[in-house]
Amino acid sequence: MKNKRLFLILVVCNLLATIVVGQELPTQGGIFEQYMKQAQTFASNYPREKAYLHFDNTSYYIGDTIWFKAYVTLAEQPTFSEISRPLYVELIDQAGHIRDKQIIKLSQGQGSGQIALPKSLLSGYYEVRAYTRWMLGFSEPQYFSRTFPIYQLARGNQSERNITNYDLSTSMDQRPEITKKKLDIGFFPEGGQLVEGIESRVAFKAESNRDGDIQLSGALYSADGKELAKLETMHDGMGHFNYTPTSSPAVAKVNFKGNEYKFELPKALSSGYVMKVDNASGVLSVNVFCDAKTAQDSLAIFISHAGRPYAYKTIYCQADAPQQMTMRTRDLPSGVIQISLINRAGHTLCERFTFCFPKAPLRISASGLKRVYEPYAPIRCELQLKDSSGNPIAGNLSVSVRDALRSDYLEYDNNLFTDLLFTSDLKGYIHQPGYYLVDMDTKKLQELDILMLVHGWRKYDMEQIIGVTPYTPLQRPESQLVLNGQVKSTILKNELKNIGLSVMIKKEEGIITGQTVTDENGRFSIPMEDFEGSEEALFQTRRLNKNRNKDASIMIDRNFSPKVRPLDYLESHPEWKDLDQWRQVVDDFDSLYLDSLRRVESDFLLDEVVVKSKKRKGYMDTKISEKSIDAYYDVRQIVDLLRDQGKIVNSIPEFLEIQSRQFLWDKRDDSYTYRLKPMKFIFDGKILSRVEEKMMLTEIDGLASMIICKGSQAIRDEILNNSSLSGVNDVLDLSTSDDRSMTDDMNRTDPGDLSSTNNGSTSNSNTLNTNKKLDVTNLDEFIFVYLIPLPRHDIMNKNETAAWGTRKTVIQGYTPVLECYSPSYPQKQLYMDRVDKRRTLYWNPTVKTDAEGKAVIECYNNQYSTPLVIQAETMTDGRIGSVTYSTIPVADK
Repeated sequence: MKNKRLFLILVVCNLLATIVVGQELPTQGGIFEQYMKQAQTFASNYPREKAYLHFDNTSYYIGDTIWFKAYVTLAEQPTFSEISRPLYVELIDQAGHIRDKQIIKLSQGQGSGQIALPKSLLSGYYEVRAYTRWMLGFSEPQYFSRTFPIYQLARGNQSERNITNYDLSTSMDQRPEITKKKLDIGFFPEGGQLVEGIESRVAFKAESNRDGDIQLSGALYSADGKELAKLETMHDGMGHFNYTPTSSPAVAKVNFKGNEYKFELPKALSSGYVMKVDNASGVLSVNVFCDAKTAQDSLAIFISHAGRPYAYKTIYCQADAPQQMTMRTRDLPSGVIQISLINRAGHTLCERFTFCFPKAPLRISASGLKRVYEPYAPIRCELQLKDSSGNPIAGNLSVSVRDALRSDYLEYDNNLFTDLLFTSDLKGYIHQPGYYLVDMDTKKLQELDILMLVHGWRKYDMEQIIGVTPYTPLQRPESQLVLNGQVKSTILKNELKNIGLSVMIKKEEGIITGQTVTDENGRFSIPMEDFEGSEEALFQTRRLNKNRNKDASIMIDRNFSPKVRPLDYLESHPEWKDLDQWRQVVDDFDSLYLDSLRRVESDFLLDEVVVKSKKRKGYMDTKISEKSIDAYYDVRQIVDLLRDQGKIVNSIPEFLEIQSRQFLWDKRDDSYTYRLKPMKFIFDGKILSRVEEKMMLTEIDGLASMIICKGSQAIRDEILNNSSLSGVNDVLDLSTSDDRSMTDDMNRTDPGDLSSTNNGSTSNSNTLNTNKKLDVTNLDEFIFVYLIPLPRHDIMNKNETAAWGTRKTVIQGYTPVLECYSPSYPQKQLYMDRVDKRRTLYWNPTVKTDAEGKAVIECYNNQYSTPLVIQAETMTDGRIGSVTYSTIPVADK
């Protein structure tokens, strides 16, 4: 059935895909014609998808909700995809841990959802990813990614935009870091290689570990010290120069912050090919050069988009006869174009990306808005959707209206247009992508071309596409949500066929049960298409016609997330637009507004307005360190992941031994330390006694999360008081520091670097008294572990451990779609004492325009005077429209 379903999906995709027959320019046919046909067949049989999320805001606070609209399209053209139904949306913290995961139900490629940010969340820079399983089916997995700052809640005189950099254990680091030197320059030869004696265009990018992309200048010198070319960055640390290499690599010398740095260029090949591409005045020109030592062979230039070749030309390159291929860009699709030089064996020799501008995008305009809105004032905005010729379009828009002063603002930010046609086909993080696509002039075109050289390389594997390298999908399309899994024996790990599997799910409205049987490979499938939310489930296995449970491992196929990527410097150090001039406009507005109130309102009302209208702070203030948190774990999520891999985890020590090198477990006396310090476990607001501790640590099911803290700020006074009042006499020692024994003094050692091995014992175990009493006068000697149970779970009374042959877990269905709340203040005088700090004033993922292309947005302002930022996006009839509009125009700022 699964294969049949996949076949039907691919047949439908073939009908949807636009198949463009490659136009064969002067050619000798043969093998390259075959490659062209195979590539066309591959593109039709395996149409790819892209995802984009439109968010309601550009940054968030702990306790906020992230609202989003999902657009899932075919990669070849901006039309909605019907290949996949489930879309997976993940919230990943700065350390690389998945903190939340949603499954969005798509309808004809569209869907919407929300991620609630609990108040227990740590502040930081969080990545939101979105993908279908089919997007992960290729050697180059493709997914949507966007990073947001999530600020702490402001308290007292704190800055409103405040993020803490937590001093976490290295065991928490799941996100790889980009290791950069004080200054680093990367060189990117056009086509991917340098060849001795052939002039090449070389792009470069300069970065610093403290400043990110930097601007600098310098020169290129030969091995004997002769200056060859000038080096100067043009935009975002990128620039280019022309260079004819020799057998000895040239050296780039640059000045940065008063110091000179030297960088050697990549070594040139003694023979080979060089590609040069020009894209100007509506013509794409590709030139191929080689030297006399290069073995002569028939080659082909392929021009492709999203993995589908649109044209190719066979060439026979000689040292004195460079080959050229030209095309009109209007004959190519919009977006990133991949140019590949391929030999007869199907190997890619050179590769280069360029960009074709979109044709006739949709236009969205906003009217009827004021420059500044007073507190609680009504907002009315009329949106107009038209095509490039000015004709009205009836369609669907996703729309957000934001408080401009309290929402971070970045010019040329990501949008539906830049993401689907531009950044999704490039490698790495692109800062302010909209910059490259507006106000085009010669300089901007040159900067765009340099960007293509730096960030454009192998996105679609041509050797795989033309059939030289075999392709087996790494994932399959999902036309509906299905929970797949496998049953294996616990000890031998062999597949168990014909095993009965029953499932019981507890919901508020009752109990849902179901049964299935494993196939010959021990696999099973459970339809989930009508399931919403996340619920606890109990799986039970048994031999058919047997009454006793079968001891088996039940592994669920749900851990297919792509690897976590490193964050770019600018993603964790965003440079928001300076809004001081906007603030000045609002201050002037406030003065006039308050004067008008004095003439018509009471003093009491005036005082309220003055307080609320002046709560405007400066830019983000990042603290250096946090007091106590060393590590935090989503226990339920991690345990489920381990068990899905067939691993056995039944106790807290087993869990910590897997997760952290800082944790040492001496199995001889069943004692534990963390950073060579005794551990105290806190549950239900008090420190556990030794008896309670031994009982608790043998449990892992029913535990939601765990937070490990260090230092004197790791425990609150009320917890110490609760522990004392509860009669836990073997935990607390209220003596002064003078009464501590020498053993206690010996334990105050610097843990230093721990060994990477975890063999359950340590040479220091005999010198550490892990059961010593807690001295409240010196809390730095202890590690405190907070255990947080799942709601309605009784883990102290050992009621959570699953019985033999069963497994408890949480299964996830589609995320229910909620409606963004927007209050109304029809008589604002009645609401002047209402606290309303919303930064997103309006969010609607499905605003419909009428036959005249119009839609009216109505909402109310918050408690502050502010200008507005409106963002509206749409994809209709294969055309994209996007606008970000501020009520105080950029020119006025």
